[in-house]
Order: sequence, then C-alpha cells, then structure tokens
Amino acid sequence: MQDRFDRTLARLTDGRPDSRVLLAVSGGIDSMTMADLFLHSALRLPLAVAHFNFHLRGADSNGDEAFVADWCRRNGILFFRQEADTKAYAAAHGLSVEMAARRLRYDWFTGVAHNLDDNAETLLLHLLRGTGLRGLTGIRETMLLRGAEDASGSAGVRLIRPLLDFSRREIEAYAVRAGVEFRVDATNADVSIARNRLRHEVFPQLAQINPAFLRTLQTEMRHFGQAELLLDEVFAAGKADICSDRDGVLCIDIPALRRKGQCGWWLYRLLEGCGFNADQLGQIERSLDALSGKTFLSATHRLVKDRRELRVYPLSLPDSADLTDRLDVRTFAVMPGFDPKQKPDDVLFVDADKVRMPLAARPPKEGDRFRPFGMHRGTKLLSDFFTDLKLDVEQKRREVVVTMQNENGDEVIVAIAGRRIDDRFKVTARTRSVAAISFPAPRE
Repeated sequence: MQDRFDRTLARLTDGRPDSRVLLAVSGGIDSMTMADLFLHSALRLPLAVAHFNFHLRGADSNGDEAFVADWCRRNGILFFRQEADTKAYAAAHGLSVEMAARRLRYDWFTGVAHNLDDNAETLLLHLLRGTGLRGLTGIRETMLLRGAEDASGSAGVRLIRPLLDFSRREIEAYAVRAGVEFRVDATNADVSIARNRLRHEVFPQLAQINPAFLRTLQTEMRHFGQAELLLDEVFAAGKADICSDRDGVLCIDIPALRRKGQCGWWLYRLLEGCGFNADQLGQIERSLDALSGKTFLSATHRLVKDRRELRVYPLSLPDSADLTDRLDVRTFAVMPGFDPKQKPDDVLFVDADKVRMPLAARPPKEGDRFRPFGMHRGTKLLSDFFTDLKLDVEQKRREVVVTMQNENGDEVIVAIAGRRIDDRFKVTARTRSVAAISFPAPRE
C-alpha cells in the first residue's frame, strides 16, 4: 500500500520534491493511516499537522487533540490546533451541526482524509438528497484552495486527498500491519446518522449484489466528472447568448434560451446559487409558456417571468442611507440658451429654488403619491405610476424615490430617480438655478 500511496502522492504533487504538506488529522483511523503513510513515504515531503477540536464529544474531543499532539511530538512534526464551540456556531448561523463543523473546518483548513468508501457515501447521499451532475462526481481528488496564493502570487496552495483511491478495508488492513495507533469515535456506529447508515447497513447489501461496487462507483464518478468538464465548456461558451447582468439583475432571454434547447439544464446552470429547489426549477421551466408576471421566491432571490425574459433579483436591498450616499445633486445657474431638454437620459432637472436641500433617497413605500411631470393638478399613487410603466413587482421595489422636507418638516417627493420629476418642481422660463439629479450605479 505504501508504494501505491507514494505513486498517488507523486502524481498529486506533480512530482515536486519541494512540496510542503499540511495534514488535517482528526485522530481516527483514516487520518492516522494517512499521517503514517506520509511519515514513511519515500518522497520525504516536509510535513506539519493541523487538528480542529469541534468540542462535540466532551472529554473525548480533548482526548483526540492530546493524542494527535503527542503523535506529532514523538515524530518531530510541527502541530497546529484550532477549536470552536460547534453547536453554538450552528445555532447562531441556522446550520446543522455537521454543516457547521464543515464550514468551520474549511474556513480554517480546507482538507480532511477521505477514502474510497467516503467517496461512495458522498455519491449516494447526493443522489438521495437530489443533485445535478456535479454531485455525481463525488469528492474531488485535488483542487486549488479559494483565495490561496503562493509567494509568487500564483495559485500554489492545493488541497489533495491521497487516500481517495483506497477502500476502508485496505486502510484497516494497513493500520493493523503497520501498528498504526488511532482513536475510535463512538458516534461512527450511530446508524441514525445518514452516512453511518449507508456504511453499516446499505454497503453490505450492495456488496452482495456487486462485490466490487466501490470500484464500479469510482469508475462511474470519473466518467461523470469528465462529462461535467465538457458541459462546463458548453456552458461557458453559450452563457452570454442567453443572459446578461443589468445592475445586479440576472436577465435570461427566453427566445434565446429556447433556441439553445434543453432549457431545464440551462436554467439549472444559470440559476445555481440562487436558492431555487428542484421543484421550483421545474415550475420555472414550465412557466416559459405562461403569461407574464409569474414569480418564484427562494430564500435569497426572486425570479419574475416577463414576456420575453426571466429576471432574477437578489432580495437584499440597500438601505436609505446607502441610497442617499449614491444620490448625486449638482446645482448650476441658468445661462442664456439653456435648454432643459438637452440632457443625458439618466439626469433629471428641477428648479433649484423650489426644492429644499439636502435631498434624500429611499425605496418606494406603500401609499407614496406625487404629481408626475405633465400632470397639472392633483397627485397620483406611485404604484399606479409604476404600473403604467409596466414594471414588475421587483422593479417597483428597486426604484429610487428622491425626497425633501418642506418648511413644515413633511416629506415631499421631488422625483423618481432616472424616470420622472414631480411637476411642481419643473424648470420654467423663470427658473434661475437648476439642480441636476442623477443616481449613478454602485461602484464595484
């Protein structure tokens, strides 16, 4: 097993003898076997060990940490540790304990020892919970760490899983032969945990059908991974034909989407990360033939179906202070020959002597009224004005209302940024000073 491990390690490190390795070691049989294989590897790579204490098993968690630290001391290996109250973190962030531990570990050190059984477990769990093609590729053997750069500025820090090609039976056999010491986590026998139930109850049944099912699944995952790479190229080449980003809003061209074919797959890829579940994605695909106005809501986004496009809006909106900070108001004196119609489309002119500074900006509120330019008496509900413009529900939420306070301290709408001024503040032949109002897009 050592020779095979060394060949795998040489491949994953590109044969670089100067590769430095930080091992994620929990103290269990998998990670301690990995540590022993690294320790005795013919490649003699410089090693250090990282251990995360999640404090999930009381004194046993502290025992794991002490065990790993002692192993490092006896073998002259640098030891790093980190700890967290995982249950408190999970409660504070609305996560399961398992997901909280994963996030904490990956925030600090994005690597653990995985084996062939883990990979098969991950594949089956993804299938049971619902997954796209990416979930069928299992655990990646190697990947560049996000945001990790070496001293030269290039992405040089890589996560590797050198035990991914070894079964649990092989690992256990090696541990016995090599006398590898390890800690036993009693929770690994708890079949109420989905992964443990697969390992202890489902895998034996699959082995009766196909004794080599782990290798079979590994082969299939490799094929799925190759297919995913090809489809990634298709997606990258065709995405710009279908969608665009307009001020942070994802706009999907429905006719262009239909011309591509396989609308369900394109929607799945385009809407990744927007929080829509499988049922919603199916409904969105079927809505392509529906009337305009249908909406779909996830925890983070709202999708609105228009006649020719799907618009996907993030639910978060800037607060009024941020909007006011972005508001640009510039005042200038009227010069001979000034024509208020000669202006950029995104700029509005008002009579500066009719407004009270400073102006402020905020989102629309229910019951807002103003007198649109050209309306000489009375006022109009802002919601009706937006309806006349055929804005969808999210576009209405994202409009910007420019206001001032009158002499009585009451709020008065001066303009709708980029669209219309209130007629009471229009520029006339008697205007001597003009305020130019614009609302630039946020800086990246």
